Amino acid sequence: MKTFLQFHCSFIFVLLSLVGYAQESDSTKLSEYYLDEVTINSGRVPQTFSEQARIVTYIPQEELQAMPAQSFDQVLGYVAGVDMRSRGPMGVQGDVSIRGGSFDQSLILLNGINMNNPQTGHLNLFLPVDLEAAYAVEVLEGPASRVFGANAFTGAINIQTKPLDKNNIYAHVMAGEYGLQKYTGRVNLTSGKTRHLITGSYKKSDGYIDNTDFEDVTFYYHGSYDVKQGTFDLTAGISDKGFGANSFYTPLYPNQYERNKLYHGSLRFTNNGKIKVSPTVYWNRTYDRFELYRDNPASWYTNHNYHQMDAMGFNLNTIIPSKFGKTSIGFDARYEGILSNVLGEDLDDPVSIDGVDNTAYTKGKDRFNYSLFLEHNVVWKKFTASAGLMFNYNTQLAESSDGFDVFPGLDISYAFNESVRLFGTANTAMRIPTYTDLYYQGPTNIGNPDLKEERATTYEAGAKLDRKWIHASASYFIRYGKNIIDWVKYPSEDKWQAQNLTELNTQGITLNTVFNFEQVLGKQSTLKSVTVNYLGLKVDKSAADSLVSNYALDHLNHKVTVGIKHKVFLDNLIADWKLVYQDRNGSYTAYDADFNPSETEYKPFTTVDLRLSYQYKMMYFYTEASNIFNQEYYDFGNIPQPGRWFRAGIKMNLDL
Repeated sequence: MKTFLQFHCSFIFVLLSLVGYAQESDSTKLSEYYLDEVTINSGRVPQTFSEQARIVTYIPQEELQAMPAQSFDQVLGYVAGVDMRSRGPMGVQGDVSIRGGSFDQSLILLNGINMNNPQTGHLNLFLPVDLEAAYAVEVLEGPASRVFGANAFTGAINIQTKPLDKNNIYAHVMAGEYGLQKYTGRVNLTSGKTRHLITGSYKKSDGYIDNTDFEDVTFYYHGSYDVKQGTFDLTAGISDKGFGANSFYTPLYPNQYERNKLYHGSLRFTNNGKIKVSPTVYWNRTYDRFELYRDNPASWYTNHNYHQMDAMGFNLNTIIPSKFGKTSIGFDARYEGILSNVLGEDLDDPVSIDGVDNTAYTKGKDRFNYSLFLEHNVVWKKFTASAGLMFNYNTQLAESSDGFDVFPGLDISYAFNESVRLFGTANTAMRIPTYTDLYYQGPTNIGNPDLKEERATTYEAGAKLDRKWIHASASYFIRYGKNIIDWVKYPSEDKWQAQNLTELNTQGITLNTVFNFEQVLGKQSTLKSVTVNYLGLKVDKSAADSLVSNYALDHLNHKVTVGIKHKVFLDNLIADWKLVYQDRNGSYTAYDADFNPSETEYKPFTTVDLRLSYQYKMMYFYTEASNIFNQEYYDFGNIPQPGRWFRAGIKMNLDL
């Protein structure tokens, strides 16, 4: 308690410092801010960065390409408010959480389209697009159900792609230790009213320890076509990967293997009128094969787990401007259906599995979710306000209740002067149980078909400082959660069970600072930029004091991220450092050589990544290393994360 009181004091001190600094500073026009022209999609009505009453991290393509990272999970790990727990390297499989939530409570979007997998949140970051196709990544911290719908419980991550208005060819070749290879090609083509982005990527590794090898192939297309009335955007993607899943879901079976395939397609139209209307249709199909034994199975093991997951939907967003502000009216209809040999309810007629003999889909389930959104945004002098409602109906929830509910929210801000903005928010959120939560039955897990939806109300207050060379924010939030879903057990039990915890209340503070020294010292500055970010959390575990938690209580107590970018000797030789410190709450079940279990607490650790890069005309050369001090650490129990890992690559970016 004393420690968290210190957090509160630190937050108040930073908040007052921001206001005091602004009172003494010279006036700077908002148009000079380097992010002001960026449109952020944290509401139904997009806003410029300076008007935001939320904590949003915006990472543009240029910064994404300069990081010592090869995948989205590595990039997200550098965001202080994100808890990125990897089960495999280079984006093979990772669980992404925001502000102390579980991996099922974050919503993943691709160009605003819901990509969450209803089978399990373990697959939410399985996307049909490679990092190098991304135009930008937005991370919204805090609940967003009234904006994006169910499952945006603790935050949302939006990955954007965009065809360029030029002809361009891009190629990337990378190699590293443990047989790591990556080959990426990207083409931008434009002709008249059409623009095309085409990317392909292949990466593989022999694995850093036994049974951590992987192979991953991705193809993605984004085309834009302008007509008199507006613009059509068509996206399509395919991803296919297989990987050794050493101890992924239980260390009792270290020889696991998983194979995932994803097919994605979407079509959106955005009109040119004063009243903006944007309808979208999309479809995602995922195939998942999970093998408890990759080879030499036990005599009792007869079949792998097979799943076919379909998520398709239609959404419509309308923005109506008036002298009173901008009003958004939106609708979303989403279908989620699963065929499986382990998840769901018994089918009357089994469905054959393509390419698999002697096994069929014998179970299945489907559900529909309908959401109606209303939001009004006002910018009046120094005030901004955004108030909205989400009306939600889910057919599966209707089996045990009426299935209908309303989720309101309010964001307000006040520009104290031209540099400092104070803000406050109050928002509600919900999450629908996944099919794994509801139905999974395995050697170490028991699902619960009677689970209720999760609910939360979150309050947040803070301040932002935006000047030419420094951008900072500080906020305090408290989240009151009910019916929080977790896999729990008593210490004496062997199996994890899915349960609704009565309450789980989370308090936290966030501090974010970016110092852009080039804005002050010019391009000749050796030191280019420094970022320092912090997340501190405290969770009230009174509802589950006697239980061992597998996910919900293993939150971060503290996370610090530091980034330093500077020149090295030559103007075009750049070093980009990323330091991450993590102190995790909770424990994991460790097993000795005889498989005797014992509860082991997570230990704090610090990792340092570095990229050295050199730009010469259209060529970009780099060498990088993750965890350069070879720190031993665990994101999940019994799965040691990679030690020092060297890589090097060459990129070519040619405008035609």
